[in-house]
Amino acid sequence: MLAWLATRPEDKLKISRSIFAYENPSAINRVTFTGNNDTVELIYNGRQWKVNGQYEADPQRISVLFAILKQMRVRRRVAKQQQGVIVERFKNDGMEVAFFEGDDKVHDFYVYGEEESRLTYVAESPESPAYIVEIPGYRSYLAGIYQLDKNGWRNPVAFDINWANLQSVKVIYPGREENSFDVVYGNSFYKISQLTATDTTKLTDFLDDVSLLYVNDYLNEDEEEQYSQIIKAIPQASVQVTDVAGRIHTLEVYDVLPDNRQIMGRIDSTDYVILNLNETRKILRPKSFFEKKKE
Repeated sequence: MLAWLATRPEDKLKISRSIFAYENPSAINRVTFTGNNDTVELIYNGRQWKVNGQYEADPQRISVLFAILKQMRVRRRVAKQQQGVIVERFKNDGMEVAFFEGDDKVHDFYVYGEEESRLTYVAESPESPAYIVEIPGYRSYLAGIYQLDKNGWRNPVAFDINWANLQSVKVIYPGREENSFDVVYGNSFYKISQLTATDTTKLTDFLDDVSLLYVNDYLNEDEEEQYSQIIKAIPQASVQVTDVAGRIHTLEVYDVLPDNRQIMGRIDSTDYVILNLNETRKILRPKSFFEKKKE
């Protein structure tokens, strides 16, 4: 009913459809998302975007944010009968989004979304007239990008590594040391140091899987408590990746979650994360898996 009332033809207004868009965001170097309980800040430091000055931001989501900002258009104004309801929702669940160029605030608005109806409402302030916005031709839920918490903005790559900066990989299985192994660079390619002959095809696939492993979600403190029984246990495996600068990145892998599709991990002994089970299994191979078969 709310969606129908909010989109009645008689409530259309003659305004610029791009009133909430920002056509050239290339100079924006700071964005804040302020809700009732928290503020998330994205800052560009000249090299990369950071979340709250601490974590590397997801570059793909940054690109989506600015694409939406450029293309967001007003569909129509919220029905007058529903304006009071929307005002309360802006106040209780809305988000103020502000964009900065240097120290200057160049654009801001309030946003509220209903995921069930896929409608996104935007206004200049909670009490101002509210509008339903969209990207013409798409049925995207635009409010979703603005409602992300700090963990939702973090780079989901488990290991910031590629073929150009990889030095070595160590996989350790506590209590099953016979399965542990080291990947090192020798002669013209990588090899398993504990094997006399390495299957390079399998090893290449393994290294690709390591570099392409993504985090499904970073856990906050409340969520860590929810999974306390899992994270109190000894990890079943540890993956240590060293880059050419000598930096070591670690992933400890714990037990499978109750849904049997995800698994618990911890990155750099700090952040507990949820990973895709099948993708994680690809990097938890035993040493024998890489042994080249005799022809």
